[in-house]
Amino acid sequence: MSARYREHASPERLRPFVECFWSMGPGEALPEYPVLPDGCVDIVYSPSTGPQIVGTMTRVQRFTIAAGQLQIGVRFRPGTAPGFVRVPGCQTTDRLLPWDDAWGAEGRQLSARIGEAKTAEQCIALLEAELVSTSESDVVRKMSAYIVQRGGQVRVDDLAFDAAMSARQLRRVFLEQMGLTPKHFCRVIRFRHSLPRLRGTPRGDWTQVALDCGYYDQAHFINEFREFSGYTPGEFAALPR
Repeated sequence: MSARYREHASPERLRPFVECFWSMGPGEALPEYPVLPDGCVDIVYSPSTGPQIVGTMTRVQRFTIAAGQLQIGVRFRPGTAPGFVRVPGCQTTDRLLPWDDAWGAEGRQLSARIGEAKTAEQCIALLEAELVSTSESDVVRKMSAYIVQRGGQVRVDDLAFDAAMSARQLRRVFLEQMGLTPKHFCRVIRFRHSLPRLRGTPRGDWTQVALDCGYYDQAHFINEFREFSGYTPGEFAALPR
């Protein structure tokens, strides 16, 4: 049996910051499990690695999931992670960092407690209890939420105007907190927004998907999709879910 992925609702106090907690139940080994860019940062725990910070991605990354192991994680909404993981986004982009690097002895103690838990729900409860934001800035969080709401179809100059910043200032703040420029983040979210549109679309006819998601044309969409996922839309749509 393959690994079983489940999403768990976050508590009310964390909903502005956390998309979901998730777990992957024991099953067969998955040596090339693909994870696509989505603009989010995750904390992931498995018995073999302990807690790790998975930074914002700019391209597909493939992970090895060992057979018979439970994995859990928390997926932060775009722009909200730095205050929880205690590491600036610019230091985590496309990287996996041991949680101990940010949390030290506190992180090691939590890892030990999670390792003794018996169920995914117990593991998630332990992780949830430790999530307290230390961030006071919410400019990037608000801008990120707006970009997500608009499916990535946002002009950077408009964002800067709304934030009462210059485009250069907004770029610097985004890079520091998210590890991506506003323009790059918009591209990631536009790609993410396109994924569910592939279902039910006739194979090879991506023109309407491209236009609806803000791409210039089908060729632009295919090139961007391949850059972020490693697949053409047709190849991705044919993959087993």
